[in-house]
Amino acid sequence: MRVLACLGLLLSATAAHAQGYSTVINRETKSVTTTAPNGTTATTTQAAQTSSGTTYVTTISHPGYQPMGAKGYRPTGDYHPMGR
Repeated sequence: MRVLACLGLLLSATAAHAQGYSTVINRETKSVTTTAPNGTTATTTQAAQTSSGTTYVTTISHPGYQPMGAKGYRPTGDYHPMGR
């Protein structure tokens, strides 16, 4: 849990120069969530803990992010398979 708190503090300190960042530490779910002004969130959660170490999973979400644009993938040209 200390690692999660340190990670949250590190994320907050990294973003200290920009306003609007918020960090939430949830001890029950063992997670740290940082939200950016543009709505992007990064959540780090403790996934497993064994005698040899602890595993964390980080998920980053970008609201409205569409890697191929709003209309999806469209190759260049006017391609119609099978003569359609």
